Amino acid sequence: MSGKKSKTKGKSYERDIANLLSELYNESFTRVPHSGAFIGGQNFSRIEKLSENQTRGFKGDIIPPDNFPLLVIEAKNYGEFRWNHLALKNDVKQLDEWIGQAEDSCEDKDKWLLCVKITRQGEFVLWDPSRFKDLEADNTYKQFFYTEASKFWQLNSAKVKEQSKKEIV
Repeated sequence: MSGKKSKTKGKSYERDIANLLSELYNESFTRVPHSGAFIGGQNFSRIEKLSENQTRGFKGDIIPPDNFPLLVIEAKNYGEFRWNHLALKNDVKQLDEWIGQAEDSCEDKDKWLLCVKITRQGEFVLWDPSRFKDLEADNTYKQFFYTEASKFWQLNSAKVKEQSKKEIV
């Protein structure tokens, strides 16, 4: 797939996730315009110059509403995935890169979700259980949990919302 088609495919999935969450929570989620690590990875130092609200708008691929200040969502839409490596408990370099992107977009108390769509194979949500507590999962990859997307949201939507609120100190 060409670079332009691949970007269009990714943007389309980001919109799909934003629409799904908007409907699920009856609040406005939107995709980050021109998403792509504005404050992630090497650009993390930009956070120092941005307000809290500005920072929230550039974490991950989806901008959550104000009621979800700690939520960071990365969305990936790909044509192929090495399920055999996952099933055999081998490292999956592609998945490790996506997890790294999710982690790089977060500050200490943020809670990230990695939403993945693989063409003609399904959608999945992966997270770090040290950031989200007591979410229902079917599978593990290294220290991370994951499950099929519709099942994930059905079982965990209330917990995601509750745990994505600011902690009172």
